[in-house]
Amino acid sequence: MVQAGRQVVSPAAKEIMNNATAERAGKLSAAKRAADELTPPETAAADAPAAKAAKAARPTSLAEAAPWLLKPFYQRDIALKPTALTKDRTRALATPHADMRAYFVRLDQICGVENWSHSITLSERGAVCALTVFGVTKSATGDYPVDRSDENPATSAEAQAFKRACAAFGLGRYLYSLPQIWAAYDEQKKQIIDPAGVVAQMYAAMPKSEE
Repeated sequence: MVQAGRQVVSPAAKEIMNNATAERAGKLSAAKRAADELTPPETAAADAPAAKAAKAARPTSLAEAAPWLLKPFYQRDIALKPTALTKDRTRALATPHADMRAYFVRLDQICGVENWSHSITLSERGAVCALTVFGVTKSATGDYPVDRSDENPATSAEAQAFKRACAAFGLGRYLYSLPQIWAAYDEQKKQIIDPAGVVAQMYAAMPKSEE
């Protein structure tokens, strides 16, 4: 409607315009949320040195990556395996280890998915892993478990070979030097009591330069 040389918007038209503006604002908000969800992990706030390295400037060579590969895993990524028991079976020797996925994530964060690869070869004796990082290849072997109750001996041998190859590059190597702790053991559940507390105790004993 036009009145006295100026445009007058009717209430109905105002409502349509307001609805359109609200709809556009909603779409912009949804787009921002989607963009936030797609933000790569290495660009998000990190609580570990390795993630900070990925956020700042990803290494472009093995020499640059080496110091970051030596950094410890998150404490939450460490599990404990009872490898020996006292005579009364109330305490167990806690052996720390990390799942292969933690190794994958760390290699992706530090080196980038395009800068590392690995291959596994199985034989009658066990597994051989050839790990290549920034064009440098190192190999390691993994044994089939002596424990016949292991339902996946090939998988266990592969994991051992892969982790040993990673240790050759420095990744996870510190696990071999953590202090040995005889922790409280639940014979009924066949597991270590308060594993998070035991892991924290191990990490507290590490030199500050390794944390």
